[in-house]
Amino acid sequence: GGLLGRGVWLLKMSLARSKGLSPDKLSYDPASYELEKVGGAFNPMAESQRENGIQQRVLPENVYTAAIVAWLNNESASEAAIGAAFFTAPPVALTIFLQVTLTYYLQVGVKDYDGDLEAVCLTDHRMLLYTGLSAFVGLSLGNLYTILEAHNWLHMFGSCERHEELMLQKYLLKPTPQAPTGTGKEESGKERSSVYPDCVDEAMDGVARSMEGGLGEAMGTDDVRGVCRPQSGITPCARASFYAFLLLPWAAVTVGVLFAGSGSVLRSGNRFDLVLNCVAAIFVLELGEVTYALLLPRTIKNSTAGLPPLNRVGSEGGAVASALRKYGTLFFFWIVIAATAVVDVPLYYFWCNWSVD
Repeated sequence: GGLLGRGVWLLKMSLARSKGLSPDKLSYDPASYELEKVGGAFNPMAESQRENGIQQRVLPENVYTAAIVAWLNNESASEAAIGAAFFTAPPVALTIFLQVTLTYYLQVGVKDYDGDLEAVCLTDHRMLLYTGLSAFVGLSLGNLYTILEAHNWLHMFGSCERHEELMLQKYLLKPTPQAPTGTGKEESGKERSSVYPDCVDEAMDGVARSMEGGLGEAMGTDDVRGVCRPQSGITPCARASFYAFLLLPWAAVTVGVLFAGSGSVLRSGNRFDLVLNCVAAIFVLELGEVTYALLLPRTIKNSTAGLPPLNRVGSEGGAVASALRKYGTLFFFWIVIAATAVVDVPLYYFWCNWSVD
C-alpha cells in the first residue's frame, strides 16, 4: 500500500510540474489508500478442489510422457509421425540406450566386484546399510508409481478409429437432488447410462436444471468441484505403441536399476562408497527427467507441464476402485513404508546371503 501510494504521489507531482502548478499544493497521505477485497476469504484446499477437482489423474513430466503428449497434440497421424521422428523419438531412444547400458554395466560391476565393491555386504554399519537400501528402494518404487500414474492418465481416454487431436473439457460438478421415483430412469423414459462420458453429461444437465431453479444458490459453493475430462480419443495402434515403446521400456529399466543398484549399495566397501553408489544408481533411475530437461524444446515441455489434471467422478469405476482410492489416500504413507520393507527383504538376502553366480 505504501509503495503504491508513493508512486501515485510522484505521478501527481510530475503532472503538476508539467502544467505549471506548485508541487507544494499536493499532499501525500498514505492513509488515504486502502486495500480492496477481491471476493471472499477462501480455504486453499477447497479452492484447489474447485479449480482442479478431486481424484486427479496427473501425467508426470519426463521424456516418455512428453512423447505421448506431443503425439496427441497433432491434428493428424502423419503430422504426429513427423513430429515424433524429429523431436521426441530420438531423445526417447537415447534415454533408453543410456539407461540400459548403464544398468547392464552396473549389474556386471556388482557381480565382478569392480572398484571398491566387496563380495559380501557391509555388516559393520547395518543401520547405514538398511537406510541406504530403503531410500533407494523407496525412490525406485516411486518411479514405478509414476508409471502407474501415466497408465491411469491414458486409461481416461476412450478409443477412436482415426487420430484425434488432444481435446479436454472442463465441467462444474455439484451434488444434485435424486429423482423421487427411484426407478433409475430419466423423465424422458430413457435409462440413465453409467458409461463415461454420459455420466458426466447427465450430471451437468442436472446441475444446469438446479441452478436455473435457484437451487444452486441455496446449496452454496462449498460442494462445487471442477472436473476435467478428455473429449478426444486414442487409436488402438497409438495406445499399443505408447505401451510397447514408452511405458514398458520405462518400467523394465526401472526394475533393472532397482535390482542392480541395490547390489551396488549393499556391497559397497565403506560408508562413503555406499552413499556414492546410492546417488549414482538414483542418477541412472532419473535419466528420463534429465533428458527431458536437456534435449526437448521448450514448446514440447510447456505442452506437458501445462496439462490440467483429469478427474474421476464419484464412485466411477465401481465400489472396489472407489474404496481403493479412498483408503490408498488415507494410508498412503504406511503403504509406501510397507512396500519398501517387502522389497528390501528379498534384495538383501539375494545380495548378502545367496550366491550371485
